[in-house]
Amino acid sequence: MSNQKTENTTNVQMEKVESPELKACTFNVGNQTFSIPLLYVKEITEANEIYPLPLTPAYVEGIFHLRGSAIPVLSIGKLKNIQEEQSHNKQLIVLDLGGDQLGIAVNEIPDLRTEFSGELLDVQKIYQTYRIKNDEK
Repeated sequence: MSNQKTENTTNVQMEKVESPELKACTFNVGNQTFSIPLLYVKEITEANEIYPLPLTPAYVEGIFHLRGSAIPVLSIGKLKNIQEEQSHNKQLIVLDLGGDQLGIAVNEIPDLRTEFSGELLDVQKIYQTYRIKNDEK
């Protein structure tokens, strides 16, 4: 027996496949569609438990704990006065705004798309206007 190794080299040419550039995270609230620029979306996760906060406006769903971070969660339906059925299987769109995080609770898994659909939400404006402010900073 010999200890020679036989080298099998196969030339495989990889076909370059271009995938479309995703630009938007879209979701429905009631009968309306909204879009968020994908560059703000950190992740989409199942929102098992959102803990309500006392003495907050109705549009604040509460706080969601995600890997050691407490993320404030807003309801676009309540912000826009849109009637929608409440769901116990909510999804959370976690937005990253330069180190700060904000969650948007939705009833269905959002879509990632190449084009914006429905109303384009101004994430920076929503954050500046409706965030939970900490006056102790």
